[in-house]
Amino acid sequence: MPPTIPLDTIYTTDEAAERLRVSRRTVIKLGRDLGSCSVIGREYFFSERDLFDIWQAQRAKPTSSQVPSVNVKKLLSDVQLQHSLQRLTQKKKRLQQ
Repeated sequence: MPPTIPLDTIYTTDEAAERLRVSRRTVIKLGRDLGSCSVIGREYFFSERDLFDIWQAQRAKPTSSQVPSVNVKKLLSDVQLQHSLQRLTQKKKRLQQ
């Protein structure tokens, strides 16, 4: 017989909603959308892991990165670098008046 894994604490919809501090309707909608609930008949049940998954899914996304972005310039090949240096060192032609 395979080893059995004990279940975490199982919460009813009202207990889960109270624990997450949201409405009963919200916890059911989030649980169904994320697949983080069990349905038996018309009743919804949530494990400790289900509540954690719902909580993680609702975390805010960062609006800006904390690390300043680095402006990386395109690397030039030897030939491109040579042409660029030649253009910079050439004398400019004077416009005739």
